[in-house]
Amino acid sequence: MLQEVGPMPETVTQPAGFKKTKKTAAEAPKTVSAPAQPAAAAATPPSATSPVAAAAATATLISTISERTVLCSILQDGREVLSNQIAGILRAEDFGEEVHASLFRLWRNLSEAGAACDLAALIDASRTHNVFTGGEDYLVNLGTNASLLTASTEAIEAAVTRIKELSVIRTLVQASRLITDRATSGRVNVESLTMMLEDAAANARSSTTTSRAGPEHVSSFLSVLLEQIGARLDGKEVEVAVSTGFPHLDNLLEGGFTDEDLIVLAARPSMGKTALMLNLLLHAVSLGRAALLFSMEMRGVAMAKRAVSRTARVPGSVFNSMDQLTNRFDDIFEAAQSLGNKQLFIDETPGLSLAEIRTRARLMAAQHPKMLIAVDYLQLIAASAAAKPGIESRVVVGEASRGLKQLARELKCPVIALSQLSRGVEARANKRPMMSDLRESGQIEQDADVIMFMYRDEVYNPETTDAGVTELIVAKQREGATGTVKLMHQLSSSLYEDHTF
Repeated sequence: MLQEVGPMPETVTQPAGFKKTKKTAAEAPKTVSAPAQPAAAAATPPSATSPVAAAAATATLISTISERTVLCSILQDGREVLSNQIAGILRAEDFGEEVHASLFRLWRNLSEAGAACDLAALIDASRTHNVFTGGEDYLVNLGTNASLLTASTEAIEAAVTRIKELSVIRTLVQASRLITDRATSGRVNVESLTMMLEDAAANARSSTTTSRAGPEHVSSFLSVLLEQIGARLDGKEVEVAVSTGFPHLDNLLEGGFTDEDLIVLAARPSMGKTALMLNLLLHAVSLGRAALLFSMEMRGVAMAKRAVSRTARVPGSVFNSMDQLTNRFDDIFEAAQSLGNKQLFIDETPGLSLAEIRTRARLMAAQHPKMLIAVDYLQLIAASAAAKPGIESRVVVGEASRGLKQLARELKCPVIALSQLSRGVEARANKRPMMSDLRESGQIEQDADVIMFMYRDEVYNPETTDAGVTELIVAKQREGATGTVKLMHQLSSSLYEDHTF
């Protein structure tokens, strides 16, 4: 199976006799030209300048021999499987030599049309579409070169890897020059530059992983599943989800929160969603995970006080009473020491943009791959600097929702986003939340893998028998059942526990 990254066996050198030429837009030919040469002669690529290579002066970041090796392999009979694998990884834009990019694009078009893709067919097609004038000798040499024809599968795979990596490097060089140009011109601000840099880096990471490897047979996924089942039957610990700390909720969620999932926890103000989120984070760090909380509404010290209060099981009011503080100081100090040894990180910066959240999360994930991320809360994520003035809040929230889901996929960790509910809840007789109560609900509902609502009957019915009970309504679970779980709460100490029946 071809991989997109791997060992780099070849030194990259500029091809012999290859000269880069600068041409104006008016002078540039519409077709790729190749010099006539004897078929037996050592073929030199036609003189064509790639726009990307010219702009970034990256002629040395082109491996001509790797590109020729790959092109020769896809023209051979009997290598259809290998050719299909190559087509699943490489794009025409990955080739540094423009003539090679044109040939690969033409070959791919023929292949997708179900036409013949051998050497003769490629020469005929190049004449028909006028994309390769004067270079038939080069094509013939490419398709009949003895050293290229005998290249092993391993050599071809290494060539594909080399082409892909150099393509990413050229793209990064181009992006860095563009960012430098924008920065020195003063046309954009720091946030826009940061977003450009982060997007370039993220695209590079995705391009150098197996994310473009294409379809895999179901057996490969079944093997992973059976290994997990076997490990469980053998009594081995297999982490397929992050436990919430609440057994009944874990049962409903089939183990807890899954990596790459976006979990939306929504409620009306003062329902206790920040306290519940804190409980989820504290349980995760107790299991050895790192947790990163973007607290855009509450200061870091206030959040730390809640964490200590919950861990020590002391009411928050204790911190305001000298007598109570003296009596419970040992418990508070012990809780603070315990929390200080956990991998819990709080970013208290208000009004962060999605780009800033992504940047900070990526830096943290580089140090702590096993992580849980939480954002308090979704509607506080600022619009990007590139957004038009007066942009609607639903558009901003939609952008944030999509971005957090992409972040979960990229970092392979669960992301919890708190969300406000609309006032429409208050106008109904039954005030238990539903999907339509989500502010800017359409995009959030689409992006989220799990959506949970909080409801406390005591807020609306003081005489209820369910005082001290929070209903956690799992209204959406992409890969599981929905339902309601009851939790016991002590909001004075930010504590939640499983409901005992």
